[in-house]
Amino acid sequence: MKNKILYWTFIISACGLLAIGRLYDARLSIFGINLVSILSTLYFFSCSYLVFSTRNIVFTKTKFLLYFFYLSVIIFTPILWLFFGVTEFGYINYINFIFIIVPISFVVIERFDRKDILNMLYILLSVVLFLALLSSVGLSISDRPDGRLATLGGGPIVFARWMGLGIISLILLPIEINKKYKLFFILLFLLMAFSSGSRGPILSLIVTSFVYLILNFNKVFIKFSLMIGVILLIFLSTNLSSELSNLGKFDRVFMNVSKKGGSLKSTSTRAKFVTSSLNMIKNYPLGVGSGNWQPISNELRPNDLTPDDLQYPHNIFLEVACEYGVVSLLLILFLFIYVFYLSFIKMKKYKKHKTSLYKALFYLLIFFSFNSLLSGMLNDSRLLFLVMSFIIVSKPLIKVKEC
Repeated sequence: MKNKILYWTFIISACGLLAIGRLYDARLSIFGINLVSILSTLYFFSCSYLVFSTRNIVFTKTKFLLYFFYLSVIIFTPILWLFFGVTEFGYINYINFIFIIVPISFVVIERFDRKDILNMLYILLSVVLFLALLSSVGLSISDRPDGRLATLGGGPIVFARWMGLGIISLILLPIEINKKYKLFFILLFLLMAFSSGSRGPILSLIVTSFVYLILNFNKVFIKFSLMIGVILLIFLSTNLSSELSNLGKFDRVFMNVSKKGGSLKSTSTRAKFVTSSLNMIKNYPLGVGSGNWQPISNELRPNDLTPDDLQYPHNIFLEVACEYGVVSLLLILFLFIYVFYLSFIKMKKYKKHKTSLYKALFYLLIFFSFNSLLSGMLNDSRLLFLVMSFIIVSKPLIKVKEC
């Protein structure tokens, strides 16, 4: 009974911190009581017990790469700060990374089984629903000038990423729920994702859907074609497209194709990120330390300054290479390769098991990975590392009676 309470305390508090993205947030207080502080206290207590009571760790190649990558970030960052200085942005990201992402990954990999993972996914789905409901009543708006939707611990990109988690999970997880309710929530999450105005997560959803179509062509081609046909018919026969353009920042998602000549503002900004990052890697191949991408970029390119509100290169590989060095970059590249291979093999191995979680995890991995290449940051990729941790768990993620 004691362990069960501890596990549930950890799962709920960990999901809360994954949603908030930080150990403390002054905004989340009620009657003078900071809710995040309470959540963090419960998390530290339950997480510490599960971490320090873990025995018999067995290493695999994928687990070794993940842990070694975590270790490289933890060790290299303070060393690099001695040479390049510390920024508040980098310090906060570093603390949240080593106290949220790393411990949660460790506990999941070493202590979880299918039931624990499924329970955690249920809580995460509840978070998605909570965020969607907040947005639908106008209570999840960022403080940005454009007023785009946001989450409790991130901006529009993170919000749309959470909606993507909800969509893929509801479609592919073995959840017993009425099809009408499932369809309603899928459409709600999709609508909220579009309303965020973030193209990266939407494009990631399209890529994930395309991969699913390719790998399941014979099974879903007819259904997929009919669904696309119905959607196109609705848009062509009604004024729904014009109505949706007035919702949130729906039109921003299509700004590169909806406007004559296209809007290249965001595209040119991404190109600038790449140029600045490659220049930094050339000059500082060992990294510049967490949070120092933007100031060092401006030192190297004083005639093409990056604004203060753009503090990372919006690509997890470029961020890792610039801030933690080429050694960490190689580690995360090999990690991605091994995790994708492991996920695909496990999905194929257990494809006949209806209770298998591997199909959902494989497509969640595609979604979060592709998104991290378009608009990702290491600390905001906590759901990506969580999905990786689920996949690395050695126990088969199917019901025991099916084994």
